[in-house]
Amino acid sequence: MNEQTYEQEISLQRVFYRVLRDWRKCFFIALVVAILVGASNFALKEIQLSTPEKLESAKMDYSRELTAYEAEGDSLKREIENLEEMRTQQETYNDASILMQINPFREFNASVQLYVATDYKILPDKTYQDIDLSGRILQSYLSYMQNGEMYQYILDHLTEKIEMRYLQEIFNITSNYDTCMVTLRIRGVDEQSCREILDYALEGIYAKREEILTAIGQHELNSLNQSIYETVNLELDAWQKSNRQYVSDLSVNTKEKLDDLTAWRLSPKPDKEYELSAIAKDSLKKLILGFIIVAVLVAAFIAFRSIISDKVQASQDLKGRFGLRTIAQIPQTRKKRAWNWIDRGFAKIGGLTVKESDAEQLIALAAQSISAELTAQTKENSGKGSANQETIKLAFTGSVAEEEIKALLSGMKWGNGFSADSVPNILQNPAAVSSITEADYVILVEKQEVSSYSQIERELEELRAWKKEVLGVIVLGVDGIPA
Repeated sequence: MNEQTYEQEISLQRVFYRVLRDWRKCFFIALVVAILVGASNFALKEIQLSTPEKLESAKMDYSRELTAYEAEGDSLKREIENLEEMRTQQETYNDASILMQINPFREFNASVQLYVATDYKILPDKTYQDIDLSGRILQSYLSYMQNGEMYQYILDHLTEKIEMRYLQEIFNITSNYDTCMVTLRIRGVDEQSCREILDYALEGIYAKREEILTAIGQHELNSLNQSIYETVNLELDAWQKSNRQYVSDLSVNTKEKLDDLTAWRLSPKPDKEYELSAIAKDSLKKLILGFIIVAVLVAAFIAFRSIISDKVQASQDLKGRFGLRTIAQIPQTRKKRAWNWIDRGFAKIGGLTVKESDAEQLIALAAQSISAELTAQTKENSGKGSANQETIKLAFTGSVAEEEIKALLSGMKWGNGFSADSVPNILQNPAAVSSITEADYVILVEKQEVSSYSQIERELEELRAWKKEVLGVIVLGVDGIPA
C-alpha cells in the first residue's frame, strides 16, 4: 500500500504503554531535576537570609502575614455571629409577628373614624374671635394613640399577651385636621381578634377623653363608620414571602461563611521562612512539585514522540501500510532489573502477549513457518508441472545491522533444500545487490523503534524493481512480558 494514502490509526493503549514502559526514565529524570530544584532553593534562601537586613525583613514579613491571617479568621467569626444573630431575630419575628400569621388571602380589617366636635363658632360682629381648640384636642388624641399609652392599655386588657411592637404594626392611624377626624384601621388573623383590639382601643380613647376635657376644653368625641371586613392583600403576601426568604438567605450565607471558616482553619499558618525548618519545608515542597511537573513533561514528550515517530511501532502497521505478512515477532530480551514486577503489570496494561523468555522458541518457529510455506508452494508448483528446484535460496535483509540478522539466523534450523543468508542493507551496501538477485525469496528483518517506514518503503520499491518476492517480515526487538 502506498504510504501517502495510508492513514495510521493512533492507538491510545499503545501510546499509554509506551509511557508506562519508560517509567524508570521518567522517574529518574524527574528525581534528578527535582533534587536540583530543591537543593537550589535551599541554598539560595540560606544565602539570602545570611545578612541581618534580609533576616529582619523576613521577620517583618512573617509578622504582617500572621496578622493578616488572624484578622481573616476573626472577621469570619464576627460575620458568622452577626448572621446567626440576624437569623435568630428574624425567625423570632416571623414566629411572633401578627402580620406574619395573617392569611393574606383572608385578611381581616377593623376600622373606625373618630370625630372631634367643639362649640367653636366664628362671630362676625366681634373683632377678636375665640380660640379654636379643635386642632389641639385632635393632636392630644393622636399623641395618646401614637406614644404608646393606647397600646399599653390594650395590652393590659387582652387575654392573649403579645409584645407591643407586634401590636403597633397592625395599627394604621391617619388624621385630617381640616375635618378634625382620625381613622383607625386594625389588621388581624380573624374577626374576633380584630373586634377585641378595636373595642379596647376605643375604650382607652374614651377613658382619655375626661383628661383632655379637663386639660384643654369642652368637646365631643364621636365614632363613625365602625366596621369589620375581610380582604385580599397581595402586598402582604409578597412581604411575608420576602421575610421567609430572608431567613433562608441568611442560612445560606451562614453556611458559606462556616465553610470559609473551616477552610481557613485547615489552611496552614504563615511559616517563619527565616528558620531552617521552614526553608527545608519549602524546599521539600518545591522538590515534590518539580518532580511531578518534570515527570508529566517527560511522559508527554515520550507520548508525543511515539505519535509523530516514523519508526516502526507495531508489526500490525506494516501489514496495514505495506501489506506485509508478519512471519514472527521476536521480543527484546532485557537483563533482569529491580522492580521487574512493575514492568510485568504495565505489560498487561499494554495488552502484550509475547514473553521475553520465548525469544529462542519464536526464532525457531519462524524458520519452521517459512519452510512450511515454501514446501507447500513447491508441492503446488510440482502438481502443475513446474520443474523442481534442488535448493531454495533465502535472503534475509533489512534496515537493521547485519550482525543482528546473523544472530537471528543462528537460532534458525533449516532442513535439506533450504539455504539462508544474511544480506546487508540493500539501500547502503552495493554488495547486497548481487546477493539479493541470486536469492529466490526475500524476508525482511526490521526492528521496532529502529527501522523507519520510509526506509522499508524504499526497500520494497527496490525489491519490486528486481522482481523479488517478499515472503514477509520478521520484527525484532518488540515489547515482551519480562520474565
